[in-house]
Amino acid sequence: MFKYMTIATKLNLSSGGFSALVTIAFVYILITVNSTSGIIEEQQGLVSQQITAVTNQGNQLQNQRRAVNEQMVILAVDRHFTDMRVWLLDLTVSWLNEAEENAELSQQKLNNQLEKLTGIDQNLSQTIKEKSELFYQTMLDAVDAYVDENRVKGNSLTADARLIASEVDYLIREFTANIDETLSRANQQVTLAGQSVADSANKVKLASDSIVSENTSMWDITIVILVLSTLLSIAFSVVLRREICNPIQRLRTTVERIQLNSDLRERFKIVSMDEIGVTGSSFNEMMTQFSDIILQVKTACDEMENATNYLVDLMQETQEGVVSQERATDQVAAAINQMATTVQEVAGHTETASKSTASAKLTAEESREVVQNSVAATQGLATLFNDTNDSITLVEKYSKEIGGVLDVIRGISEQTNLLALNAAIEAARAGEAGRGFAVVADEVRTLAQRTQESTEEIDTMISSLQARTAQAVNLMGKGNEEVKSVANQAENAESSLQQIAHQVGEINDLNNIIATSAEQQRVVADEINQNVVDISDTSTTTTEAVKATVKCGENLLRLSRQLEQLVSQFKV
Repeated sequence: MFKYMTIATKLNLSSGGFSALVTIAFVYILITVNSTSGIIEEQQGLVSQQITAVTNQGNQLQNQRRAVNEQMVILAVDRHFTDMRVWLLDLTVSWLNEAEENAELSQQKLNNQLEKLTGIDQNLSQTIKEKSELFYQTMLDAVDAYVDENRVKGNSLTADARLIASEVDYLIREFTANIDETLSRANQQVTLAGQSVADSANKVKLASDSIVSENTSMWDITIVILVLSTLLSIAFSVVLRREICNPIQRLRTTVERIQLNSDLRERFKIVSMDEIGVTGSSFNEMMTQFSDIILQVKTACDEMENATNYLVDLMQETQEGVVSQERATDQVAAAINQMATTVQEVAGHTETASKSTASAKLTAEESREVVQNSVAATQGLATLFNDTNDSITLVEKYSKEIGGVLDVIRGISEQTNLLALNAAIEAARAGEAGRGFAVVADEVRTLAQRTQESTEEIDTMISSLQARTAQAVNLMGKGNEEVKSVANQAENAESSLQQIAHQVGEINDLNNIIATSAEQQRVVADEINQNVVDISDTSTTTTEAVKATVKCGENLLRLSRQLEQLVSQFKV
């Protein structure tokens, strides 16, 4: 099939196929780069979401820590108020200086804790302080009444103090319940924030894997395209040499052999029907005609006049063939110019692809900086997790210490109850004189029972606090592991983006290689164009020579004798 195609058609098909392959390759590269840019933008959004989730989690942890601190303060207030109440009740019974000193010390500790509570709830702190001072003063007044043996007043003041203590207990329980609710909400928010951080980390990992997959595919396709482009360029050069240069060289060799040996039996071997094949066929026909002419000249010089006329006609036909050859040569030149234009377009596309890959490389560098910021934020969150975990562990330790203090208070309550029972027995023995003492003993026993009940209630609260603290420690440990996992994945994403930037740089280098190949192709096309111009010039010269031959035909008759001598030199 290719034997019957013209050179212009072959050049158009070759350049068109090469241009189509290069265009498809660059379209695929541009689509892949665009897809990668989209995934990178999506990853930036995911990283922003992750930073927001981490910030939210940090805020919730701060809320949780604040709630735990408030809980510790209110528990300390309750403990010191209970100590003060116990020592004051002991003072009403024993009138010992030690009880008064311990009550005063407990009041000082209570005031210190109330100062801390002021920063949390100023109104509550002020109310408890006023009521505790009123309770303290009322109990001292009751002690003075008992000392003055005014038991009725002492019992009345003790009852008033009991009401004040009940009000303080109610305020503390109400504030403790609010803190427990706040701490529960904070724990739920911390858990939700941790889950959000984990989900964002998984999305970032999936986006990073997608980028790596896209760039791996683009790298493989680029290598294949480069190999195909190189092979196609080599094949194109080989085909051009085989289809144009080799036939022209064979035609030239045939002419040189005829010129050297004067052997008109030499013929040009025709292997295709393109312009060169047509020229070779015309050349063979011309050589055949030359041979016939020489034979006719050698056999019949007397027919020189007729032969001269025939030669003139033959030269005219040859002139037409040469003109046809000149037109075909012009077509070849036009096709080669078109091929040069195509090569320039390929170079332009290569430059565009280089700019696109440079833009993709810049985008990858920006994404890597964003991931670095995410790594720093995640590491800061890990530090915050560790600090919070230490604080909660400290809370757990203090809770255990509070349990030990409660055991002491429980023992004191039991001893107080026993003393009150002994006092009641002694009062019963004393009869009417011990009735007031019996009332005091009954109040002391009642207070001891309430102290024991409060101690058990506080013990229950401490146990709940310890359980929640252990749960918080467990959650903080899991959150710390999640944050470390997020940091590792962010570092992996940074490494992947760095590899992407490196691979995009290599693609840019490949584009430069393709541009160099296109430039070499243009140089080859220019050389072919110059050869075709030389052929055109040769055809023009041949046309002029044929015209001169026609003019010289009129002189052939005169030169017939000389021609006969010259013709004898040729081999036919």
